[in-house]
Amino acid sequence: MEHGETGKFFQTASAGQERRKRPLTVEENRHSIIIRTDQPALLRKEIICWGEAEWWPKGSLMAFKRLSSGEVAVGTLYMQKVLLPLAPRWRVEVSEVTNGGISRRFLDGMFKGFEQVSFQRVAGGWRVEYAMHYEVCGSLNRFLWFLVFRRLHDRNIKEILGNLKIFMETQ
Repeated sequence: MEHGETGKFFQTASAGQERRKRPLTVEENRHSIIIRTDQPALLRKEIICWGEAEWWPKGSLMAFKRLSSGEVAVGTLYMQKVLLPLAPRWRVEVSEVTNGGISRRFLDGMFKGFEQVSFQRVAGGWRVEYAMHYEVCGSLNRFLWFLVFRRLHDRNIKEILGNLKIFMETQ
């Protein structure tokens, strides 16, 4: 089972104003997949190594380059980039590592916000979820995100989750 969704956060107007919903600038992009495995410790390890793992799609247009040494932990820095001419790149920092996943915050580039990869036990296996909470910075970046990069991002995440599923279910 796999799905992807995009949504906006909404706020209600304050007292004295006409009551209506108005969009904030923060977007949410989610994708999830069910993985059948009896190895949650291995699943956690592979999620923590997101972007560097052996199962990462060889032809993926999303590349991670670690800028810090040592084990992946809070504070680990990466350069993320789209492998296309004139495509965006940005730095991310690991902001949280838990028993259930990892979070990275965007430090610069076209996004403000953070992304998470997490997993939890569900009937029939483990739900792995990728969630990106973001704001696109700059008019040109917003135009390119909605014209090209958002669809490319969604396709890449689906491929990445699919590769993780194949890897985990064959271990």
